[in-house]
Amino acid sequence: MRFLTFISFFIILACNKNEPKPIIYGYEYFPVSQGHYQVNNVVDMFHDEALGAVHHTNYYQIKEVIAEALVDEEGDTIQKIRRYQRENDTLSWEIQDIWTQKRTATTAEVVEENDRMIKMVFAIAYNRNWNGNALNNEDALNCYYENIYEPYDLPVCRFDSTVIVEKENFLSVIDYSRQYEV
Repeated sequence: MRFLTFISFFIILACNKNEPKPIIYGYEYFPVSQGHYQVNNVVDMFHDEALGAVHHTNYYQIKEVIAEALVDEEGDTIQKIRRYQRENDTLSWEIQDIWTQKRTATTAEVVEENDRMIKMVFAIAYNRNWNGNALNNEDALNCYYENIYEPYDLPVCRFDSTVIVEKENFLSVIDYSRQYEV
């Protein structure tokens, strides 16, 4: 009986060790290496009854390629992002914009059309909220994480680990608006 008590005591001690768990920041979800690219299939829908039932749906693709690295005015390394667009996958890519991005220890920032936005904050966690427009003059944009490290399926491929950044998820009797990035 003493032997069983002795073993139980050590099992309890082993279970109560407060070893620090490594922090997973999630930097891998905001790549910065030159040549990395992503292609986004965009569905842009607009419907307005007040304008006489105006309805437009546009489909197109955007390709973002991380180009050369530079140093910004704050002394941080930034990357140029070359943005291309095409109507469908049978057409050639046409350059549309050049944006910049940088990843710091705590944020992932992108300058889009001369507006700096905070795309992500690190470490990724469900209880993280931030104002995506804190670094520009636009209205506040409450962002938060959903489906952290969850798989995500597309018709042509499957990602085993993704994170969704919710930017807007508004539903009323007359309006529904959702913006998010995976």
